[in-house]
Formats: sequence, structure tokens, C-alpha cells
Amino acid sequence: MKKMMVVLVLCAMAAAASAQEWKTTVDLSYTSRYIRRGYDILDNAGAFQPSIDFSHESGLGASIWMSYPERGGWTNDLMDSRVNLTEYDYTVYYKGKALGGDCWETDYKLGWRYFDCIDTYTKAWDMQEVFVEAEMPKLTGNEVVPHVAVYQLWPARSKSDIKDASGTIYLMGFNYNLPTDLPLTFSWDLVFNDGAMYSDHDWSHMVWGLKSQFKCPMTGAKIVPAVYFQNSFEDTVNKNDEYWGTISYSFAF
Repeated sequence: MKKMMVVLVLCAMAAAASAQEWKTTVDLSYTSRYIRRGYDILDNAGAFQPSIDFSHESGLGASIWMSYPERGGWTNDLMDSRVNLTEYDYTVYYKGKALGGDCWETDYKLGWRYFDCIDTYTKAWDMQEVFVEAEMPKLTGNEVVPHVAVYQLWPARSKSDIKDASGTIYLMGFNYNLPTDLPLTFSWDLVFNDGAMYSDHDWSHMVWGLKSQFKCPMTGAKIVPAVYFQNSFEDTVNKNDEYWGTISYSFAF
């Protein structure tokens, strides 16, 4: 029933997307390692991650995001087969602006997300979250743009196998558009995990990133390559430092 409702909502939004006030964005991505909120989900394996997003000029939107492991095998803890870790994420959100007109102007996004491991039964791994993400583009008066985010997670079902996995994740950092002829954006994030997914209540990791952006000369689509490094602090989130790269091809209509 949950999946049917999501499909019906997305199909209705797709039908409405032909109207001028709607924008549809299709993204085709690959990551050499699937790292989510500090966790190495596939244990050193990459994933193909397509998505489709519907956004309205009012700020309302919805998306479906998918992750398909690039290979099978078992994770190091021998608890999960990568074949069973295919994931669909369903998100509804609202984007807005607050405190416009001065240095505290804030672009924000509020939303709800459902993490659906489609090849395992719901009580085993499915999670939900509510979140707020915000950035302050005018705060520094230069190319440094601070951002913050809060994610509150909990199991998707009562009497779940992961009933004690609830917790909050706090993120703060910044993006910096480097003064070069080549479009390059440097990013830095610091994360505090307050008990999500059985983790200790502690600073969990720090992520450094560098990405660029190009237009495909033949189609006009956007191509975004990026590289990341994670410095892991807390073993209950990730025992290892991580390196990975991503590339995405996206177009909107």
C-alpha cells in the first residue's frame, strides 16, 4: 500500500509537470562508494543512483531516489547481502526563504523522507526521517556560504527489528566557490550523531569535498563530477576513513 501510494502521487505530479509552474529534474548518478550520513552502507561497494524530482514554483516538491549496488557479495559484518540493500527513498519537501533582504537571509528546505530497502521486509531496515536544511548565502559577504542541517530518524514500523535506532544527526559546514576559471566548489561538513542507528552520542565524522559542473555540449544537460574524503571519528558510525568519487548527469524540463 505504501509503495502504491507513492507511485500514484509521483504519477499525478508527473502528469501535472507539463504545466509551466512545475519543473521535473531527472538525475543519473554513480558513486564509487555509498556513504550516507557517515555510514558505509554497502561496505566499500559503489552504486548506481538515479532519481526524479518534481518541484513547484510555490516551493513544494517530491522526489524518488534509488540506489542499486554495483555488485553482490556480503558486507564485512556478514549480516547483509548487498543484493538485498537496493534502496528507494521517497521524499516530500518545501523550499522557502526567510529573513530576506539582509545578511541573515536564509534559504531553507523542510521535509519528510522514507528509506525503503525494497528487498527486505519492512520491519528489518526501513527508516523515516524529518529534516531541515538551511544555507545563508549573504552571511559572509563573499563566496563562503555556511549551511546547517538537522535529521531526526526513527524506524518506519512499530515493533521494528531496529526499534532502538532512533536518533538525531546534526550537520554544519560551508561551501566555497573557488576563484578559478574552472567552476570548482570546495565543501566542508562536521557532523554530530546523537544516537542514530545505535551510534554513540558524539562527533562522528568530517567530510571534505570538491566538485565541478559542466554543460553537455550536445544535450545541454548538466554533468557534475565530485570527489570526497571522510575523516571518521567515531567507530560506532564508521571505523575507517573513506575516499570516494561521484558523477551525475541531469536534465530538467
